[in-house]
This record gives sequence, structure tokens and C-alpha cells, in this order.
Amino acid sequence: MTAISTTRSLGYVQVAPPTLVDEKPSASTNGARAQQHASDIVAILTSIAPKLPLVLVENDRVVKVVSDLSTSIIGPSFRAKMFPENISKSMLDLLQALTRIAQNNKLLKKDIADAFNDAKFFNTPVELLRESWLPILAQWTQSDKERVPEYLARISAPTTAGIMFGVGAASARQEADRKTQMTLRRVALLVLASPEDAYTPNVPFILEKVVELLTATPATSPSSTTRADVLILLRAVILKTSPVHLAPLWPVANGELAASLSSLLPNASNSEHYNNASILQACKLLDELVVLDPDDFQLSEWLFLCDTIDAVYKPATPPIQLSLTEEINEVLSQSGSGAVPIPPLNVDVDELPSRKLTLDPLIWSLEEEEGAAVLDMARAELVTRVVRPFLGNLALNAFEARYGGGDADWQGIWESVVRDAGS
Repeated sequence: MTAISTTRSLGYVQVAPPTLVDEKPSASTNGARAQQHASDIVAILTSIAPKLPLVLVENDRVVKVVSDLSTSIIGPSFRAKMFPENISKSMLDLLQALTRIAQNNKLLKKDIADAFNDAKFFNTPVELLRESWLPILAQWTQSDKERVPEYLARISAPTTAGIMFGVGAASARQEADRKTQMTLRRVALLVLASPEDAYTPNVPFILEKVVELLTATPATSPSSTTRADVLILLRAVILKTSPVHLAPLWPVANGELAASLSSLLPNASNSEHYNNASILQACKLLDELVVLDPDDFQLSEWLFLCDTIDAVYKPATPPIQLSLTEEINEVLSQSGSGAVPIPPLNVDVDELPSRKLTLDPLIWSLEEEEGAAVLDMARAELVTRVVRPFLGNLALNAFEARYGGGDADWQGIWESVVRDAGS
């Protein structure tokens, strides 16, 4: 409202400047409003997308609209410098809705491929990856089963040929490691996103690449640093493939478990081949196998842990033949304190207890409650605080879970592998 004042001495009416009620919005306010406006538009488009075939009737029109949305919204968002921080759940819901009505649209496929092949993709929050990205990847690969073989073909076998000494050799090896690690994790995510047995025909090819990479040493290119990612892929394949199709895998898995656990022993010849990440992934693989309890693994389970009542009531006289976990735990305990017991799981008395992973809760308690960086621990601290508590209580937990009558916690295992593959 304008204020008016009269000046009699001058003989005219003076108009005062208008009173400002609201200040000029700041840049941050404008940015927040623009972001909210864009989010509202995406939400509206997401609700409209499933009805496009009914509204437009003709398929050509639907394809044109989908292509326009890909060109103006999806593509620029995926190629922005802020990717993946600028990608919201509503954006991925829109993408998923568009892929359902136009699964073979080349522009949508290119957008997904560009995002998935971007190294920054692995900075995506785990919740967004699990709830939104994996269903999109499942649709993306549904019509093209050659994507996994295509990624596997990019992995080179470890070699020492042509490797020189010096800074250039180290950077070349690190680059080879980085590419191999990302490729392995992409294959693992595609396997995790797919229905069970979707990639059964590719298991022999996957196993071939796994065997090649497990021969890596610290001096090869790619090096043994990739071993943790190889084990993540093995965990994904075991989880998403029926046991009847995994017969060729067990000799490789059992051999790698034995080698990785044996590397913890003092003066082990292969200790340099395993860093903290690969040791943890080997323990997680053993934890997963114990929980899933596949038939073929039961034949060799006694090699790794005691599967009799001795797991609960220790005999007065130690047995002549110890399992690998018992033997390693006993050797390691000679130079430190006893194993720290893992707290029992809280189980609803009205339901049968499910067989759950025990290593992830232990790692979570150290990282979240104590602020410990497990991957950055010294080897001795990792063994004392993580490996020995896990191995020392594994047989007891497995025995109680098996005879408790519960089912395996498939969802919990799936989320664990997704979290490791996507981070």
C-alpha cells in the first residue's frame, strides 16, 4: 500500500516510496523452489506415464513422447556433473514407468547404459540402489541377455608381461584394478537384480573369469586387490542360482575359502595376496554359505566348522582332527585374548527364528557404535576384533540356527551383497 504525505509549503503532493513488505528471495530460496518445482513436475509425469498408451492410442505417438522425455529430462540428469546426487527416487520412478511402456526405446537404453557405466554410479545411496535402480536394471537386461557376457569379456586375465617398474607401472596396475573391480561389481549387480536362475547359462563363463582372477598376485595386472570383488560376485551367483546348477563352483569356492582363511596364520606364504577387504569378503562368503546351507556345501562343511554337538558342548579331550575355523582360531588365540562372543540375536518368540548372517552385525557394531574403520584396521586389529570373534562363534551359531527350525534370511543376505556390490 502506498503512503501519501502533503507538503503545504511547497504546494504539491509528495508521494513517498512504497513500503516493502517482503524482501527479495535469496539465491538458496530460489534454488530450493526450483528444485521443488522440478520434483513436482517429475512426480506428475510419473503418474501420467503408465496411461500414455491409453491417452495417445497410437504407438508412434507414445514412442515420440517417451523419446522427448528421455531427451529433455532423463538424459540431461544422468549426464550432469552432479550425478548421482541429483537423482531422486521420483526421477527413477519416472524412468521405470517409461521403460515399462517402451522397453525397446533406444534413447532410454542409452540413458541407462550411460548411467550404469559411469564410475560415479557407485556413489549412489544404497537405499536408492536397492529400491529403484535394481528394478530398472532388471528391465534393462530382460530383453538383452548378452550384457553379462559383454561385461565379462572386458576382464583381462592377470599377467606380468609388459609390466615395467616405477611410477608408471604402479599407476597402470591401479587403473587395471579399478576397471576390473567396477566390471565385477556391475556384473554382480545385474545378477542380483535378475530373477533366480536368469544367468544360469552364463555361470561357466563367470566361473572361468573367477578362476583367472583368483590367480592374481600383488605383482600382476590386474593384481590381487580385485579378489574382494571376485568374492562379491561369487556371493551374488550363489544367492541367485539354484544349487543344482552350481556343481562346478564348489571346488573353486572351497579352495578359495581355505586359502583366504589360511592366510591369517602366522608366516603364511600367501598373506600378501589378501587385504582387509578380501579377508572380510571371504568370511562373508562363508557366513552366507552357512546360512543358506546348500546341499552340495553340506558335503564339505565339516572342513570349515564343527557340525556336531561338540559345537555347543566342547569335549574334555580335543578331537584329533579340528575344523579349519577351529584350528585357525586356536592358533590365533595363542598370541592374544580369547574370542569375543557375538551377542545373541533378538528373536520373536511367536515366530520361528530365521537363520541370519552374524558377521554383518558385528561389523556394524564396530563401525556405527565405536566409529571404527574396519577396512583401514591393521591386520592384527582386524583379526582380534572381527575375524576371531566371527570364527570362534560360527559353529555354535550355525548349530543353533540349523536345529532351531527357521528358514534362511534370503532378504537379509540379498541386501548385504547389494550393499557390498554397490559401495
